[in-house]
Amino acid sequence: MIVCHRHRFIFIKTRKTAGSSIEIALSRLCGPGDIVTRLSSERGEERLRQEEGGYGPTGDRKPVRAHRGFREWRRLLTQGQRARWRQHTTARTLRALLPRHVWDSYLKVTVERNPWDRALSRYWWMKGRREEQGQTDFPSVSEYLVWMEKNKPQWISNWAHYAIDDDLLVDRVLLYERLESDLAELAQTLRVDATQLQLPEQKAKGGFRKDTRSYRDVLGQSDRTLIERVCQPEIRAFGYQF
Repeated sequence: MIVCHRHRFIFIKTRKTAGSSIEIALSRLCGPGDIVTRLSSERGEERLRQEEGGYGPTGDRKPVRAHRGFREWRRLLTQGQRARWRQHTTARTLRALLPRHVWDSYLKVTVERNPWDRALSRYWWMKGRREEQGQTDFPSVSEYLVWMEKNKPQWISNWAHYAIDDDLLVDRVLLYERLESDLAELAQTLRVDATQLQLPEQKAKGGFRKDTRSYRDVLGQSDRTLIERVCQPEIRAFGYQF
């Protein structure tokens, strides 16, 4: 997540949409006084950001009034340690906690992806992480989709990251399928050189998807229907088709 005061934009980071790579690119426009959330040092993402000329993390400690939940308040009250903004802080949360003039006047940007392709990417991401931890019995795609719908539907759909009910809270939605051209248009809007928003050649979270077949060749009818059910808002809003 980024709040850039110099160029007056807010980036809402969604899941499995090249969000970390986009954040690295956008952070090149940032500096002291902005909010740039932390990427994974363990996976080399902060090193990649530094190599790519990005700025951050910075300003990612929450103001006191933004603290939520027992753990954050206990750490603040007992250790004097403020919690950090999360990478995937939602537009709803930011709208409530940022100064009103900032939220109302800044360009609010997010990114979306074909929901069937995105769900399969999520599966491979979680499978790869569990295998790194020694788990060898990770469920099948279909089994994991059923589990996510029941327990973590926000891992299938990004809609609640940038919308409330049927109302978008952002001004611009970049599409994963045409990301380079959309970033070039965003550069024009922000009045910066397009090279500043070029994506890193190395993917920030690449290497987990072992099966490179199209989602159309992997997902069965029940998988397709489940994703359509959970992701109906973004399918309708952006015209995605299986």
